[in-house]
Amino acid sequence: MLFLLPLEYFGKLFFGGRFVLYEISLRLKSGEHFVLRIIRKLQFVLRYYEDGKLDTRKALKKITGIAHQNKVSGFWACFSGIAAAILICVVSYTLLSRKEHHTVLITADAMVTRYFLPDSTLAILSKGATLEYDADKYGQANREVNMSGKIYFSVRRNALSPFIATTEYAQVKVLGTEFEVDEYRKDTATRVYVKSGKVVFKGRYGKNGIVFTKDMCGMLTHGDEMPVAVHAVSPNPSAWAIGKFIYRNTPIDEVLKELSFYYGTQLYASEHERTITGEFKTDDLGEIIALIEKTLDIRIIQKER
Repeated sequence: MLFLLPLEYFGKLFFGGRFVLYEISLRLKSGEHFVLRIIRKLQFVLRYYEDGKLDTRKALKKITGIAHQNKVSGFWACFSGIAAAILICVVSYTLLSRKEHHTVLITADAMVTRYFLPDSTLAILSKGATLEYDADKYGQANREVNMSGKIYFSVRRNALSPFIATTEYAQVKVLGTEFEVDEYRKDTATRVYVKSGKVVFKGRYGKNGIVFTKDMCGMLTHGDEMPVAVHAVSPNPSAWAIGKFIYRNTPIDEVLKELSFYYGTQLYASEHERTITGEFKTDDLGEIIALIEKTLDIRIIQKER
């Protein structure tokens, strides 16, 4: 009888994109061979599966047509229709639930790369960084991206759809802000810098996180669940992304330390008791040095490392 056939067998008829026939032991006295033939004929269904759409009408007609060709009794004809309908439903659900997601992958192989997400959120990828998201799901319940490397985000505000950036070890959640996530595979920690707004920073599988606000930096040691607040390594952690250095009454030694690190050189000032306020584009170190020397009336000595 039909109810003696465990439902789990129907779910196992489809695996890995094609039909696999299992040896099903049916303790049916009469008509047992006919039920097995119905199951085997499910292979015909694949003929009507095209581009993620299953024509159940044609498939059902094909299977039930086979039943009539075999001239079975009224009971088994009815049974065959029920069995075929159940199997078609299972196959339809399985095929359609396997619909491929439209994954978008952006990589910055050789240079800094700017990319706008579907909601106009700007992602600036440092060299070697990758960004990935599901184009079908992005912007629905949330705006989730997976990333590696160092990426600066300028997130478009949307209170109904949080923005979530997930790395191998950490996760950052925001509504609308500008922040930077830095995590390369060789690193032992994930770093976050918040330029404006606020974010919730936590371990990838942690339940709770810590809120970081404007100009705060956080660091999550890999293996830990909670990040800690740390001092920024420089006055302009995201200068590489926004293309300029911004200083507000900043000591000259601190400025030169940042410029030295950014450009891979060594800079020293002839006088140390000076501060500077201004904005400098990152395009040309020589121009920055000339402007500082003229503004403060000092000399900047440059030595190669």
